[in-house]
Amino acid sequence: MGFGTFGIELLRERITDSSIAETARMNPNDFTRSRKMGASDIIYYYLNKKGLCTNMETNNYFEKTNRDISISAQALFDQRMKLSPSVFKDLNDEYLNAFYNEFPEEVRLFNNYIVLAIDGSDMEIPNTRACNEKYGLAGNSKSGVARAGISVCYDLLNHYILDGIVDECRTGEIGMAMRHIDRTGGDSFPYNRIYIMDRNYVSLAFMQYFELKNLKFLCRLKANSHYMEETSAVATCDEIINIKHTKDRLQRSRFHNEELFQAAKAKPFTRVRLLKYQLNTGEIEYLITNIEDFTYDDIIKLYASRWGIETAYFSLKQRLQIEKFTSSIPTLIEQDFFSSVLAYNIVQTTKNEAELTIDQTAYKYEMRINENMAIGFVKNELLFIMIESDKAKRLQRYDSMVSKISRHKVPVRNDRKFLIRFKTDNNNSLNKLKSF
Repeated sequence: MGFGTFGIELLRERITDSSIAETARMNPNDFTRSRKMGASDIIYYYLNKKGLCTNMETNNYFEKTNRDISISAQALFDQRMKLSPSVFKDLNDEYLNAFYNEFPEEVRLFNNYIVLAIDGSDMEIPNTRACNEKYGLAGNSKSGVARAGISVCYDLLNHYILDGIVDECRTGEIGMAMRHIDRTGGDSFPYNRIYIMDRNYVSLAFMQYFELKNLKFLCRLKANSHYMEETSAVATCDEIINIKHTKDRLQRSRFHNEELFQAAKAKPFTRVRLLKYQLNTGEIEYLITNIEDFTYDDIIKLYASRWGIETAYFSLKQRLQIEKFTSSIPTLIEQDFFSSVLAYNIVQTTKNEAELTIDQTAYKYEMRINENMAIGFVKNELLFIMIESDKAKRLQRYDSMVSKISRHKVPVRNDRKFLIRFKTDNNNSLNKLKSF
């Protein structure tokens, strides 16, 4: 049994266990009475959601579970308000812990490292008073709109979202990154880690943080960064340099806590590696890292893989449609977000399994699974698999779903040099149709 079927069985066992009501509820008295939809039903309902109106979502759910039941939008709302968003985070943690700990032979590494990317984004949420008060406004106080700040920690080689954060729209990305790193460490994640981030994360405080944690980082430098003195002095494409701890860089306000400030204050410089490379457009980019034992080509290749987190955001927003909320209540918004993260990871497992069946020698280009189709199949089939009482039939149905997904492949064309042309597109153009 591979991780795919093991993971589905693990989630099913956890969701259907009677103890789920205790760990999933917001208050001690929640889910103590028999209702049309209990805690397990609400969790399954979220995993089955397709961005439709509430009545269609409930009709689809009861039709799939073969129950001739109707429930009002208000009754469903009351039940959803009893469910803690953290239940989806806990399920996601259990799911991924099983993968990384129980199936090490399936874990993809780069030079014995897990390669993780961290990046933040904004999430469009209902522009209501409740959302304004919880998450704040993007823009000024008069013309701003409600937005939530989100951040994810993403495994670039295994394609899993290890951790997600929903916070106020103006929450600093570096602070959220530190929360990701603290959550993805420890004994439950027994791998050396490299964290790849874009230019907004580079700071002297962040370098001290990685040094104290004994972790590896790789970032891109801004063109007009605070380190132009060091970059302008670099004579080759790959050098070890010292970032000076100048008075300006040691301003207390630039540090997130006293420990980092004192660590930086106690020494005159921080040793890093600076790499320079030229883009296809002719522009010069600089990368900064504390990884000294990888080759120049390895570092360039590593940073190029960071694009995977951008495509993960695209999948969450455009394909899983996390911004199509059915409520403006922050609790329900966070339920939507974290349930979508779990659904995304289940999809990635099926994709990983299906890609193992591809005979790459039969194609001119490297082939990968069409993620849009994988999401569609998982959304259509997952609930049927979860509610099937016969284990043999469950596994057979899961294998059938992966087999269907494996038929839908797309080519990977690396190193294309077409210029990106920014233009206004119709959001409903034919090549952007959703899988559900």
